[in-house]
Amino acid sequence: MRSRSLHLLLLAVALGSALAAPGSALAAPACANADTKPGNATEAVLAKSTVCLLNRERTRRRMGALRTNGRLSRAALSHTLDMVQKRYFEHVSTTGLDVVDRLTSTGYLGAVRSWAVGENLAWGTGARSTPRETVIGWMNSPGHRRNILNRRFREIGIGVVFHAPTNDAPVAATYTTTFGYRR
Repeated sequence: MRSRSLHLLLLAVALGSALAAPGSALAAPACANADTKPGNATEAVLAKSTVCLLNRERTRRRMGALRTNGRLSRAALSHTLDMVQKRYFEHVSTTGLDVVDRLTSTGYLGAVRSWAVGENLAWGTGARSTPRETVIGWMNSPGHRRNILNRRFREIGIGVVFHAPTNDAPVAATYTTTFGYRR
């Protein structure tokens, strides 16, 4: 009996340690609104949830969390609005502006010695428009995943708009995530 009790105690301790280990999915707090569809929360709430999910992916790999930056967020939201209003889905705008142009116009790249930037785009309808589904899609795409897990990036900006860039889907969201590093 004593041996069985000891085994159960050791199992409980081992299980508790595994659940509390850094990077454990169960140890990390849940990201609020991760499964919320557009219209059931504000665009800002879904952007915040997306940042939380992206940071969970990074911390699971013992990487630093990204800090939200207002200039990156303005560039991301501006591009998202432009795509939805002009009905295109590209990293380069219809006027030829790319992510570097957008970040220069916000002042993010001014007076720095070195920098690196990246950008992820996504859009979805219905259940595919939630922050969780968006992040799953990015993590399953090598280029998007590389941006998310790039150790140089320290800051992030997200723009979410509740419309699709290519059609009039009733429940849709378009996401732009801008990543940055500067010194």
